Amino acid sequence: MGFKKKLQKELSGELDADELSLIPSGFQTLGDVIVLKLKEELLSKKEIIADKCLEMMPYIRSVYLNRGIVKGKYRKPEQIEFLAGEKNPIVEHKEHGVVYKLDITRIMFSQGNLRERKYLATLVNDGEVIVDMFAGIGYFSLPIASHANPKRIFSIEINSLSYKFLEENIKINDLGDIIKPIHGDCKKEVLKLSKKGLKADRIIMGVFPAPKAYIKESLTLVKPLGTIIHYEGVIDKNNEQVLFEEFSKIAQDEGYSSELKESRFIKSYGPMLYHIVYDILVKKRDN
Repeated sequence: MGFKKKLQKELSGELDADELSLIPSGFQTLGDVIVLKLKEELLSKKEIIADKCLEMMPYIRSVYLNRGIVKGKYRKPEQIEFLAGEKNPIVEHKEHGVVYKLDITRIMFSQGNLRERKYLATLVNDGEVIVDMFAGIGYFSLPIASHANPKRIFSIEINSLSYKFLEENIKINDLGDIIKPIHGDCKKEVLKLSKKGLKADRIIMGVFPAPKAYIKESLTLVKPLGTIIHYEGVIDKNNEQVLFEEFSKIAQDEGYSSELKESRFIKSYGPMLYHIVYDILVKKRDN
């Protein structure tokens, strides 16, 4: 019996038939905390539903409600509300052998990107130098350092809270000899790295919306033989090449060629809208 049917059975005496039909089919689990999304019609019964979830799952310490979306420059979750159990939003979430510590009410963690976090590490060759321009709490840097064999990862994050957890997560996972955390605006920090002579084998530009304003700076780290840049964003189903064309035009204006090596669907983002990642091989054009 699935979660929805079990919860419907447990709540059959407390919710009416219409309300029971709106019970969600699942939930997000982060460490020992679950995060529910409920229809508007169920919000008046949110505490009852949360208490029943705790009864059904004694290994869960807290239940939270996600009533909003992620907004703003710092990708902060909006309206994550405590419902039941222990009121402590700090979790340690384990995924593919990597521990992520975060505050779920203040920092985004998308389970829809789980496959990409795992897959990206498989693309990394031994000895690569990688720059993660929007590192967050280490979403991509940590699994790459754990499961691949890079020489060095420079992980840049502007959000002070996310950077704090990035530093903690590097320590928790014992990856300080591989990951170099950098606190600051990656537009400026990338140029600092470039001026020091750094060239990257791989650059990760994993942020929404598509970081068009940062493409020019990323190109300063491109190696003579080429660099792979992971560039992502949201596209309309009817115009799947738009982000690559956007990237390619800026690169061309700066004297670089762009070859699309692979594109990957990550998840649906809305009606006819898809979260997509491009793997782009970038090289300096011969004059």
